[in-house]
Amino acid sequence: MELWNAIRSQGFASERFDLYLPFGLKLRLRDVGDGEQPEQGRVVEPSILLYQNDLCRVLVDELEKRHSNSGLVQFYFDQRVQTIDLTKQQLTTSKGETMKFDVVLGCDGVNSVVRKAIDETWPAFETVREPIPGHYKVVRLEFMPPRVDATAVALLLPKAGAVTAFIEPTKQGSCCILFAGNNATDTVLSSSNTTELEQVLSARWPKLQGADLAEVARQLAATPETSTASLVKCNTFAYSHKAVLLGDAAHATGGVSGQGVNSALVDAMLLVDMLNKHYNAENKKLSLRKALLEYSIQQVPEAKALFDLSFGPKPTSAIKRIIIGINTLRDSILKGRFGIGMLPLQTKLTTSLMPFREIRTERDDDYDEHFPSDDYWRQSLTKLDATLD
Repeated sequence: MELWNAIRSQGFASERFDLYLPFGLKLRLRDVGDGEQPEQGRVVEPSILLYQNDLCRVLVDELEKRHSNSGLVQFYFDQRVQTIDLTKQQLTTSKGETMKFDVVLGCDGVNSVVRKAIDETWPAFETVREPIPGHYKVVRLEFMPPRVDATAVALLLPKAGAVTAFIEPTKQGSCCILFAGNNATDTVLSSSNTTELEQVLSARWPKLQGADLAEVARQLAATPETSTASLVKCNTFAYSHKAVLLGDAAHATGGVSGQGVNSALVDAMLLVDMLNKHYNAENKKLSLRKALLEYSIQQVPEAKALFDLSFGPKPTSAIKRIIIGINTLRDSILKGRFGIGMLPLQTKLTTSLMPFREIRTERDDDYDEHFPSDDYWRQSLTKLDATLD
């Protein structure tokens, strides 16, 4: 709880999500109390909106505070892992240092060096990294736009063009705005003319008027290239007793569902649980391999389920597509009230403690293929691990 409080203090708690239509109408798609109600005596914390660097800083500070005198933790800043040799169990840093390891944890994102090393070493390992259509730029402001609810995440649809503005409130009244669209040549995403940008911003999103649009335009113009997101899929997260993947290095949906950090933190917690349960210093290699395999058996289906939920069903039947559309509209309006329908998917993902695989199974009828059973994942991943023998 101490760690959670430290993280929470750096962010902004909100369960509200507003959609602003081009000509002024606001729809509150999610509000406090809309989510799944927890079991008696169990608390579900609100969503915390914070910057990645603030989260990482808190985690490092807490790690140093708890373990700096133990001799077990050492940080290497201003350098990165350059190459990994899994056969020799050693790595080389960008400063040319060579280090030996027992097991390397790949928490190094979509461009994971650890994932690349596994792919180059193990023929049975399968991984896919693909770009997700779309381009975006992000700006930060000291204050929320005054015409937008400062307590809610907001999606602003434009009066012209196809770029949307996604606003997240952050601590102390500040915010970040993500401008995203499929056309990288759109003025908002490509112009370096601050005067032009300021005029376009005011015209397309009246709700941004009153905000520091000069600063928004300056930041957009100062970022010449747009960013893109990628998806990552792997058929397993563990390589023998030597390497394991977590977070975006193992599975990434490019922020589509907003569950990237949540799923990465669950990966870390699950891995700790498996190490505590299975590790035996007297039989280090075998017990490590068991722990990493069990972690993979638990989290590969979670990643598959989150991928399915993020990108949605793609039924071949036109009738099924119509039914899904009707059910989605029903759930968006009723939100599972009166025993009719279910919570909207995004609300369920955000407010529920239910594993992703259970949410995906709950929606099996929307998909052409049923989600595999736990037995399937255990058998297939155990069989895959055996190819290393």
